[in-house]
Amino acid sequence: MLVPNKTVSINESCIYRASLLLSKLDSDISVEELYRNQKKLFLDMADFIDALDLLFILGKIVLDDENGVIKHA
Repeated sequence: MLVPNKTVSINESCIYRASLLLSKLDSDISVEELYRNQKKLFLDMADFIDALDLLFILGKIVLDDENGVIKHA
């Protein structure tokens, strides 16, 4: 997970990308569809998963196991 420091700018950090991802999450959506719609924000799938992990740990999103969608918490 990239965090801002002397060599990593805020725009390259996981925290920044997670905030952008959260702002784009306006309705319930599957993980696959969210990645397809927002993959331009991320370097690769691992970067996307890091952002999702961060949002989940912070309690900003939840995964609905029944429907397989991500929701705002």
